Amino acid sequence: MFKDKRIQALAISLILCISYFLWIAPLKPIRIANLKIIDTYFALSSKVTSSPKAFEDIVLVTIDDESLRRINIQWPWPRSVIAGIISKISQQGPRLILADLVFAGKSVNPEEDLALINTLKDSKNVIGAAYFGNDGRYVIPDEPIALSLADFGFVNKPRDADNSVRRTRPYFLSPSGEVIDYSLSLKAAGRILNMPTAGLAATLPLSKDGTAYIKFFGRTEKFNIVPVWKIMDSSINTIPLKNKTVLLGVTSESFHDAYSTPLGIMPGLTIDLNEMLTYTNKKFFRYAAGNMNSVIIFLFLLMAVMGALRLHVITGTVFGIALIAASFFLGLFLFTKYIITDTFGAIFLIAASTILLHGARSVLLALENIVLKKEAITDGLTGLFLYRYFELQLKRELKNASSGSKNLALVLYDIDHFKKINDTFGHEFGNTVLRAIARSLKNHTRKNNVIARYGGEEFCIIVTGMGRDHAIKYADRLRNLVGSLEFKTDKGEIIRVAMSAGIAMIGDVPSDNPSEFVKAADCALYRSKNSGRNRISVFDKNLDDINRCG
Repeated sequence: MFKDKRIQALAISLILCISYFLWIAPLKPIRIANLKIIDTYFALSSKVTSSPKAFEDIVLVTIDDESLRRINIQWPWPRSVIAGIISKISQQGPRLILADLVFAGKSVNPEEDLALINTLKDSKNVIGAAYFGNDGRYVIPDEPIALSLADFGFVNKPRDADNSVRRTRPYFLSPSGEVIDYSLSLKAAGRILNMPTAGLAATLPLSKDGTAYIKFFGRTEKFNIVPVWKIMDSSINTIPLKNKTVLLGVTSESFHDAYSTPLGIMPGLTIDLNEMLTYTNKKFFRYAAGNMNSVIIFLFLLMAVMGALRLHVITGTVFGIALIAASFFLGLFLFTKYIITDTFGAIFLIAASTILLHGARSVLLALENIVLKKEAITDGLTGLFLYRYFELQLKRELKNASSGSKNLALVLYDIDHFKKINDTFGHEFGNTVLRAIARSLKNHTRKNNVIARYGGEEFCIIVTGMGRDHAIKYADRLRNLVGSLEFKTDKGEIIRVAMSAGIAMIGDVPSDNPSEFVKAADCALYRSKNSGRNRISVFDKNLDDINRCG
């Protein structure tokens, strides 16, 4: 038995794993869910890991809302203003200046461009920004400005399925496979590490799409920040920028240069900084090598399936939750080792297998109970309710009708001369007649009405929501419908059967006792039989003696 369970668990686990990797994992909601797990790991690791020493050598010079108010010049600022900011920074002797600003095109006033060009030539250590437009065109600084910069690089970041930034593309390739250019952060990191940009790029563990995860060390407020207005304020004599790497860029919320990241909304300038620190600290994430990811998911799934097949639903559920927690913390542990796995895949399959298998067991048990319950309340020959169930429903309907002054009728049918049919054509033929009549009554009875087999050849129906005239017409229509049925005997004879019926209306019966109600319908049926059969009669207390019926 145990061996069978293991084989069964192995087969189920293989099917679920293959289904997940082929059809479920590529779905956008699943990819987003997995990314959110990675975000959680980023958030947890950022709280427990200390800041790298490189933080001390970096300063963010920010064009923030306060600077826009104090300088009070309409944005975009003239290039002479930018030149003045870079000049002030350069005077403090920084190691490198990253200007996350795109100096594309020419100014209306050539003097503005000249002021910037001269400042850049004097500084000699400013790297500017470029970007790839939606049309694929590479937008770089205006040529005279570009020649005055120490270098420039693009600042584009790939977006994930949820439109968040988590990864970097260190370089863009042309259709022929040649490098078009490198990112601003990568070029800055190469200068800080005294490595050629191409050499540094060659060390990066990129995925198949040419991207790599950024190691997010912190949000903007975690770094040394100096707003631009302090740089320009003549009353502030010195800003400690000597031998620092300075990143100059916009952080004002009014420019909408902010993006969703694992650590929340972050300006593009801070994302560039985190990307640069990823390169300089050589903190590179790698996807789980080879089939490591698949093996982890399969082993967790196999344990979950074994638990679901062998354990009680409560114990199995607790076991499944424990496996989910274990897979989450294993993923977190591997994340701290800079290995990224599909943690959500393991969690999803553990939860799905636990729910599905325990659910399937519960459904099967419920179906077995339903079958047993149905067998207990339905007639095996006709499939109609048995009288004891019918009696309970009649009691309930009588109570509802009495309390709400609603219409209620009870119709009692009896097949005329049924004993003669049995004696002449046999009991099997009689059973055929009973099944056909039951099926016809059931198919043409409203869903809210209850129909049952009352006795050997008798049927009864609780008719709700109909007044006297409608109830009589309804009962008579069913009687005529049965009368139109044709039955073929073994000898090829075609015979028809007739039914007599009796109706009891709630307003005509002096008592709301179910047994009295049935007696009233039985009295009316008795009168139909004595009046020639194949007809319907309604209980009348002036004609029928209820004490002598039933």
